[in-house]
Amino acid sequence: MITLATPARFGQLPKLHVYVDETGDRGFSEASRAQSPFFAMTALLIPQEEEWVVKHTAGGLRALVHGAEPQRILKPIHWVEHFKAKRKDRRMQAAKALALMPNAMVIHVIAHKDTVNEDAGMRKDKGVFYNFTTRLLLERIAFAAKEWPGGSRLAIVRLGTVKHMDHTTTADYLNYVRQTAGLTSYPIPWNFIKWPLTWESTQRDGIQLADIHAGILNSALSGDPQDRACAENLLLVRHQMRRAWNGGLLGYGVKIIGSHSFITERAWWPDWRG
Repeated sequence: MITLATPARFGQLPKLHVYVDETGDRGFSEASRAQSPFFAMTALLIPQEEEWVVKHTAGGLRALVHGAEPQRILKPIHWVEHFKAKRKDRRMQAAKALALMPNAMVIHVIAHKDTVNEDAGMRKDKGVFYNFTTRLLLERIAFAAKEWPGGSRLAIVRLGTVKHMDHTTTADYLNYVRQTAGLTSYPIPWNFIKWPLTWESTQRDGIQLADIHAGILNSALSGDPQDRACAENLLLVRHQMRRAWNGGLLGYGVKIIGSHSFITERAWWPDWRG
Protein backbone atom coordinates (compact mmCIF):
# COMPACT_ATOMS: atom_id res chain seq x y z
CA MET A 1 0.00 0.00 0.00
CA ILE A 2 1.31 3.43 -1.00
CA THR A 3 1.54 5.84 1.93
CA LEU A 4 1.10 9.53 1.19
CA ALA A 5 1.28 12.41 3.62
CA THR A 6 -0.22 15.89 3.68
CA PRO A 7 2.45 18.58 3.08
CA ALA A 8 3.14 20.54 6.27
CA ARG A 9 2.00 23.93 4.94
CA PHE A 10 -1.41 22.52 4.02
CA GLY A 11 -1.70 20.93 7.45
CA GLN A 12 -1.59 24.42 8.95
CA LEU A 13 -4.74 25.54 7.12
CA PRO A 14 -8.04 25.92 9.00
CA LYS A 15 -9.87 22.61 8.98
CA LEU A 16 -13.00 21.56 7.11
CA HIS A 17 -14.84 18.50 8.40
CA VAL A 18 -16.35 16.37 5.64
CA TYR A 19 -18.74 13.46 6.15
CA VAL A 20 -19.68 11.05 3.37
CA ASP A 21 -22.40 8.45 2.99
CA GLU A 22 -24.17 6.70 0.13
CA THR A 23 -27.63 5.74 -1.07
CA GLY A 24 -28.89 3.15 -3.55
CA ASP A 25 -26.99 -0.04 -4.32
CA ARG A 26 -24.00 -0.68 -6.53
CA GLY A 27 -25.41 -3.61 -8.50
CA PHE A 28 -25.97 -3.61 -12.26
CA SER A 29 -28.07 -6.77 -12.56
CA GLU A 30 -31.56 -6.39 -13.98
CA ALA A 31 -33.04 -6.84 -10.50
CA SER A 32 -30.67 -4.30 -8.94
CA ARG A 33 -31.37 -1.70 -11.62
CA ALA A 34 -35.11 -2.21 -11.22
CA GLN A 35 -34.96 -1.83 -7.45
CA SER A 36 -32.31 0.90 -7.42
CA PRO A 37 -31.82 2.63 -10.81
CA PHE A 38 -29.17 4.91 -9.34
CA PHE A 39 -26.33 4.98 -6.85
CA ALA A 40 -25.22 8.19 -5.17
CA MET A 41 -22.60 9.42 -2.74
CA THR A 42 -23.17 12.52 -0.63
CA ALA A 43 -20.69 14.75 1.19
CA LEU A 44 -21.59 17.16 3.98
CA LEU A 45 -18.92 19.85 4.51
CA ILE A 46 -18.72 21.81 7.78
CA PRO A 47 -16.08 24.28 9.04
CA GLN A 48 -14.32 22.81 12.07
CA GLU A 49 -15.39 25.65 14.34
CA GLU A 50 -19.03 24.75 13.65
CA GLU A 51 -18.68 21.08 14.54
CA TRP A 52 -20.86 21.84 17.56
CA VAL A 53 -23.73 22.47 15.11
CA VAL A 54 -23.28 18.93 13.79
CA LYS A 55 -23.55 17.52 17.30
CA HIS A 56 -26.50 19.77 18.12
CA THR A 57 -28.41 18.82 14.96
CA ALA A 58 -27.71 15.10 15.16
CA GLY A 59 -28.54 15.03 18.88
CA GLY A 60 -31.79 16.88 18.26
CA LEU A 61 -32.85 14.46 15.53
CA ARG A 62 -31.98 11.47 17.71
CA ALA A 63 -34.16 12.97 20.46
CA LEU A 64 -36.95 13.37 17.91
CA VAL A 65 -36.66 9.75 16.79
CA HIS A 66 -35.96 8.09 20.14
CA GLY A 67 -37.90 10.46 22.41
CA ALA A 68 -40.27 7.74 23.58
CA GLU A 69 -37.29 5.52 24.47
CA PRO A 70 -34.73 7.77 26.18
CA GLN A 71 -32.49 4.76 26.86
CA ARG A 72 -31.84 4.64 23.10
CA ILE A 73 -30.95 8.32 22.77
CA LEU A 74 -27.38 7.55 21.64
CA LYS A 75 -28.42 4.98 19.01
CA PRO A 76 -27.44 6.26 15.53
CA ILE A 77 -30.23 7.40 13.26
CA HIS A 78 -30.60 6.08 9.71
CA TRP A 79 -32.79 7.40 6.92
CA VAL A 80 -34.04 3.96 5.87
CA GLU A 81 -34.82 2.84 9.40
CA HIS A 82 -36.09 5.98 11.08
CA PHE A 83 -37.41 8.22 8.31
CA LYS A 84 -39.68 5.87 6.39
CA ALA A 85 -41.99 7.21 3.68
CA LYS A 86 -45.01 6.95 5.99
CA ARG A 87 -43.28 9.39 8.39
CA LYS A 88 -43.68 12.38 6.10
CA ASP A 89 -43.70 14.78 9.05
CA ARG A 90 -40.43 13.38 10.41
CA ARG A 91 -38.76 13.63 6.99
CA MET A 92 -39.67 17.29 6.73
CA GLN A 93 -38.50 17.96 10.28
CA ALA A 94 -35.14 16.40 9.42
CA ALA A 95 -34.82 18.52 6.27
CA LYS A 96 -35.69 21.68 8.18
CA ALA A 97 -33.11 20.87 10.85
CA LEU A 98 -30.42 20.35 8.22
CA ALA A 99 -31.43 23.54 6.42
CA LEU A 100 -30.73 25.57 9.57
CA MET A 101 -27.05 24.56 9.70
CA PRO A 102 -25.10 27.73 8.80
CA ASN A 103 -22.19 27.49 6.37
CA ALA A 104 -22.89 23.83 5.62
CA MET A 105 -22.19 22.70 2.06
CA VAL A 106 -23.43 19.59 0.25
CA ILE A 107 -22.09 17.73 -2.79
CA HIS A 108 -23.72 14.76 -4.55
CA VAL A 109 -22.31 12.38 -7.16
CA ILE A 110 -25.14 10.48 -8.85
CA ALA A 111 -24.71 7.48 -11.16
CA HIS A 112 -27.66 6.57 -13.40
CA LYS A 113 -27.04 2.90 -14.01
CA ASP A 114 -28.91 2.52 -17.31
CA THR A 115 -26.88 5.25 -19.01
CA VAL A 116 -23.45 4.46 -17.55
CA ASN A 117 -21.15 3.55 -20.45
CA GLU A 118 -21.75 -0.08 -21.44
CA ASP A 119 -18.00 -0.65 -21.71
CA ALA A 120 -17.19 0.88 -18.35
CA GLY A 121 -15.47 -1.49 -15.97
CA MET A 122 -17.71 -0.26 -13.16
CA ARG A 123 -20.69 -2.04 -14.73
CA LYS A 124 -18.86 -5.31 -14.15
CA ASP A 125 -17.27 -4.71 -10.75
CA LYS A 126 -18.97 -3.13 -7.72
CA GLY A 127 -15.60 -2.21 -6.26
CA VAL A 128 -14.54 -0.34 -9.38
CA PHE A 129 -17.91 1.42 -9.42
CA TYR A 130 -17.59 2.52 -5.80
CA ASN A 131 -13.97 3.60 -6.21
CA PHE A 132 -14.68 5.73 -9.28
CA THR A 133 -17.71 7.38 -7.67
CA THR A 134 -15.66 8.12 -4.55
CA ARG A 135 -12.91 9.63 -6.69
CA LEU A 136 -15.32 12.04 -8.40
CA LEU A 137 -16.74 13.10 -5.05
CA LEU A 138 -13.28 13.67 -3.55
CA GLU A 139 -12.23 15.77 -6.54
CA ARG A 140 -15.12 18.14 -5.83
CA ILE A 141 -14.35 18.16 -2.12
CA ALA A 142 -10.75 19.16 -2.92
CA PHE A 143 -11.90 22.12 -5.01
CA ALA A 144 -14.48 23.12 -2.38
CA ALA A 145 -11.77 23.14 0.30
CA LYS A 146 -9.40 25.16 -1.87
CA GLU A 147 -12.11 27.68 -2.80
CA TRP A 148 -13.86 27.80 0.59
CA PRO A 149 -15.46 31.20 1.35
CA GLY A 150 -13.10 33.19 3.52
CA GLY A 151 -10.02 31.24 2.52
CA SER A 152 -8.70 27.78 1.72
CA ARG A 153 -9.07 24.95 4.22
CA LEU A 154 -7.79 21.42 4.72
CA ALA A 155 -10.61 18.88 4.36
CA ILE A 156 -10.65 16.05 6.89
CA VAL A 157 -12.77 13.43 5.13
CA ARG A 158 -14.58 10.66 6.99
CA LEU A 159 -16.47 8.16 4.84
CA GLY A 160 -19.14 5.81 6.10
CA THR A 161 -18.09 2.16 6.02
CA VAL A 162 -19.73 0.06 3.32
CA LYS A 163 -20.69 -3.58 3.77
CA HIS A 164 -18.81 -6.10 1.65
CA MET A 165 -16.29 -3.48 0.51
CA ASP A 166 -12.53 -3.73 0.92
CA HIS A 167 -11.67 -0.16 1.80
CA THR A 168 -7.97 -0.97 1.68
CA THR A 169 -8.33 -1.51 -2.06
CA THR A 170 -10.20 1.79 -2.36
CA ALA A 171 -7.47 3.57 -0.42
CA ASP A 172 -4.79 2.08 -2.69
CA TYR A 173 -6.70 3.23 -5.78
CA LEU A 174 -7.14 6.76 -4.45
CA ASN A 175 -3.49 6.90 -3.39
CA TYR A 176 -2.53 5.98 -6.94
CA VAL A 177 -4.86 8.63 -8.37
CA ARG A 178 -3.38 11.27 -6.12
CA GLN A 179 0.21 10.17 -6.77
CA THR A 180 -0.27 10.43 -10.55
CA ALA A 181 -2.27 13.68 -10.42
CA GLY A 182 0.53 15.63 -12.08
CA LEU A 183 0.16 13.54 -15.23
CA THR A 184 -3.39 14.72 -15.96
CA SER A 185 -4.37 17.72 -18.09
CA TYR A 186 -6.83 18.90 -15.42
CA PRO A 187 -4.97 18.85 -12.09
CA ILE A 188 -6.95 18.24 -8.92
CA PRO A 189 -5.83 20.13 -5.76
CA TRP A 190 -5.45 16.94 -3.72
CA ASN A 191 -3.25 18.65 -1.11
CA PHE A 192 -6.37 20.32 0.28
CA ILE A 193 -7.58 16.91 1.53
CA LYS A 194 -5.88 15.39 4.58
CA TRP A 195 -4.31 12.06 3.73
CA PRO A 196 -4.82 9.21 4.38
CA LEU A 197 -8.61 8.98 4.29
CA THR A 198 -10.61 7.16 6.96
CA TRP A 199 -13.78 5.04 6.90
CA GLU A 200 -15.88 5.16 10.06
CA SER A 201 -19.12 3.80 11.50
CA THR A 202 -22.44 5.56 11.84
CA GLN A 203 -21.62 6.37 15.46
CA ARG A 204 -20.12 9.55 14.01
CA ASP A 205 -22.72 12.35 14.15
CA GLY A 206 -21.67 13.86 10.83
CA ILE A 207 -22.04 10.57 8.98
CA GLN A 208 -25.57 10.26 10.36
CA LEU A 209 -26.40 13.69 8.92
CA ALA A 210 -24.77 12.83 5.58
CA ASP A 211 -26.97 9.73 5.51
CA ILE A 212 -30.06 11.91 5.94
CA HIS A 213 -28.96 14.24 3.13
CA ALA A 214 -28.45 11.16 0.93
CA GLY A 215 -31.87 9.83 1.93
CA ILE A 216 -33.54 13.11 1.02
CA LEU A 217 -31.89 12.90 -2.40
CA ASN A 218 -33.01 9.27 -2.75
CA SER A 219 -36.63 10.22 -2.08
CA ALA A 220 -36.53 12.86 -4.80
CA LEU A 221 -34.91 10.54 -7.35
CA SER A 222 -37.25 7.65 -6.51
CA GLY A 223 -40.36 9.70 -7.28
CA ASP A 224 -42.08 10.18 -10.61
CA PRO A 225 -39.98 12.55 -12.77
CA GLN A 226 -43.04 14.79 -13.21
CA ASP A 227 -43.82 14.92 -9.49
CA ARG A 228 -42.41 18.02 -7.86
CA ALA A 229 -43.71 17.09 -4.41
CA CYS A 230 -41.26 14.18 -4.04
CA ALA A 231 -38.43 16.74 -3.91
CA GLU A 232 -39.98 19.11 -1.39
CA ASN A 233 -37.39 18.20 1.27
CA LEU A 234 -34.53 18.32 -1.20
CA LEU A 235 -35.56 21.86 -2.11
CA LEU A 236 -35.50 22.87 1.56
CA VAL A 237 -31.73 22.33 1.61
CA ARG A 238 -30.93 23.54 -1.92
CA HIS A 239 -29.20 26.65 -0.56
CA GLN A 240 -26.46 24.39 0.85
CA MET A 241 -25.45 22.95 -2.53
CA ARG A 242 -21.98 23.83 -3.79
CA ARG A 243 -22.24 26.06 -6.84
CA ALA A 244 -20.06 27.75 -9.42
CA TRP A 245 -19.43 31.50 -9.28
CA ASN A 246 -22.46 32.00 -11.54
CA GLY A 247 -24.74 29.73 -9.51
CA GLY A 248 -24.24 26.68 -11.71
CA LEU A 249 -24.93 23.35 -10.02
CA LEU A 250 -23.87 20.67 -12.51
CA GLY A 251 -20.26 19.65 -12.09
CA TYR A 252 -20.04 21.42 -8.74
CA GLY A 253 -22.69 20.43 -6.19
CA VAL A 254 -24.02 17.70 -8.49
CA LYS A 255 -21.92 15.41 -10.66
CA ILE A 256 -23.79 12.91 -12.82
CA ILE A 257 -22.31 9.67 -14.14
CA GLY A 258 -24.40 8.83 -17.17
CA SER A 259 -27.02 10.95 -18.87
CA HIS A 260 -27.68 14.38 -17.38
CA SER A 261 -31.31 14.02 -18.44
CA PHE A 262 -31.84 11.60 -15.54
CA ILE A 263 -31.81 14.75 -13.38
CA THR A 264 -32.41 17.69 -15.69
CA GLU A 265 -35.72 16.45 -17.12
CA ARG A 266 -37.36 16.20 -13.70
CA ALA A 267 -40.09 18.69 -12.82
CA TRP A 268 -38.19 19.93 -9.78
CA TRP A 269 -34.81 20.40 -11.49
CA PRO A 270 -35.34 24.12 -12.37
CA ASP A 271 -36.07 24.84 -8.70
CA TRP A 272 -33.11 22.82 -7.44
CA ARG A 273 -30.84 24.39 -10.03
CA GLY A 274 -32.11 27.78 -8.85
